[in-house]
Amino acid sequence: MNNAQFIIQVCKGIIRSQRVRRTLMFWDVLVVLVMIFLGSTFFWPWLREHPFLFLGYWAFCGWLTILAALLAVYDMARVRLEAKRAREELKREYFRNDDSGASDSSHDSHPH
Repeated sequence: MNNAQFIIQVCKGIIRSQRVRRTLMFWDVLVVLVMIFLGSTFFWPWLREHPFLFLGYWAFCGWLTILAALLAVYDMARVRLEAKRAREELKREYFRNDDSGASDSSHDSHPH
């Protein structure tokens, strides 16, 4: 297996597992927050003196931010899709049980 196929398989595993996806989002946002803090305080004089490092640092920070946002949007879409599937399954189960119970007349008889 070459490197590209391996990377694709790892990415599929990350995307498909909700726990792994959310853990990755948590750590990604944490790293971005630390990078923003460090880049605007302690690293600021050093980054100001080196324009290419400045661009690279903030580009990497921006890329991590976009990654977190894309993972969050994907996670929301995936949760909505799973909820829709669960709702449809409940409807099918309910109406299947309702149809089987409709032939039973004991539900309709009420004592007067």
